[in-house]
Amino acid sequence: MTPTSLFLQRLLGSAASVAAAAVAEYTVDELAQAAQTTVRNVRAYQDRGLLPPPERRGRVGIYSGEHLARLRLIGQLLERGYSIANIRELFEAWSQGRDLAHVLGLEQAIRGPGEPEQPGRLEFAELQAIFADDLDDELIDRAQAMGLLQFAGDHLSVPSPRLFAAGVELYRAGIPLPALLDELESIRRHVEQVSTGIVQMIVGHLVNPLLQSALPRADQLEDLSTQLLRLRPLVEQVVEAELARGLPVAANRELSERVHRLLQGFLQRSQG
Repeated sequence: MTPTSLFLQRLLGSAASVAAAAVAEYTVDELAQAAQTTVRNVRAYQDRGLLPPPERRGRVGIYSGEHLARLRLIGQLLERGYSIANIRELFEAWSQGRDLAHVLGLEQAIRGPGEPEQPGRLEFAELQAIFADDLDDELIDRAQAMGLLQFAGDHLSVPSPRLFAAGVELYRAGIPLPALLDELESIRRHVEQVSTGIVQMIVGHLVNPLLQSALPRADQLEDLSTQLLRLRPLVEQVVEAELARGLPVAANRELSERVHRLLQGFLQRSQG
């Protein structure tokens, strides 16, 4: 469950428990009075799917503390600039356990600018032609488990053509397939660790302050989305700069050590 979902759960749950402790049941008039709204609004929210229907007892509808909690939350969200459609979509996503990023307008900011990479198509014969006898069922299964290849009927789908193309070039340069897959798994672990740290930093300093006691206003979410979009290229720039710094350092260290051993061995043979 996402932090926003937990926040809504906590908000609704706490409000419902307080309401239930004070008054266990409400008629529509009592519910409207407790929520400081009108009966007309209660019925309108119910008709639009924002409020669950009451329990029917004969001709009387009986509402609960959960109805009061949700009604109060609807009022808070309306005051913060959310539309009825936004609120309905938010409640639907929350109740179904779906990701709330799209509902809150943060999906593009999280995904980043530009369109996501489109999957490529690869024929089985093409794959065999690239890797020849170095390709076996075990490696295909492993590549599929890592999300590098997907079976799509009479062909293969390549989720990330850029990643696949880089792997092909490294293979053609002489790096065995098992070594490439091993290194990719290692890279992913490190990248996920770095990504988690960066996201936690951004959430801790930019997002959490907006979720302390209430959902942010609609305009605050727009500002947050703009800010995240501006920060993402900067974060990628930092990672790219550090990788550019680290690669030559590692290369020099490994090559220097290798050359040192070769020279040492040559001198020892010459002295013998």
